[in-house]
Amino acid sequence: MSSFGLFRFTNSVESKGMGEIRKIEKEIRWVKAGDIHCHPSNPRRNSKSAKMVAKSIEEYGYINPIVVDEEGTILAGNTRFKALEILGVEEFDVLVVKGLTEQEKIGFLISDNRVGEFSQWNYAGMQRLVAQVGNKESLKEIGITTIQDNKDELDKLIADID
Repeated sequence: MSSFGLFRFTNSVESKGMGEIRKIEKEIRWVKAGDIHCHPSNPRRNSKSAKMVAKSIEEYGYINPIVVDEEGTILAGNTRFKALEILGVEEFDVLVVKGLTEQEKIGFLISDNRVGEFSQWNYAGMQRLVAQVGNKESLKEIGITTIQDNKDELDKLIADID
């Protein structure tokens, strides 16, 4: 990668045991879009969601960096990368992880894509959060609506039937 590191940090735990995590060297780097690339075996199809993520980045900024290995292969954040391409962003920061084996890279890529699917939403909590957002239109553009929005849409559909 043709870039420079802004700063480095590592987990402070040396060994992996009960209550401890593995030490992995990480570095935040500012890169050009051409310096990184999607993993060729990424199992996720994300063209539609990339447009939604692009809308979110436009509204709230690019906060969560893409995770890449030392060669610039994306391990987490293929959708964010595609969203940045849609927006025409040419430079951005990434989190570079170092020292993973190929098996660990693939394992991380799979788990990062799958684990969120097993979560469930607290819809009442989500409605409370949505109510606190100033620009609700931007949320609608990425598929997040309120109960009132859904009621209004249903009322329109019912009116069209009559």
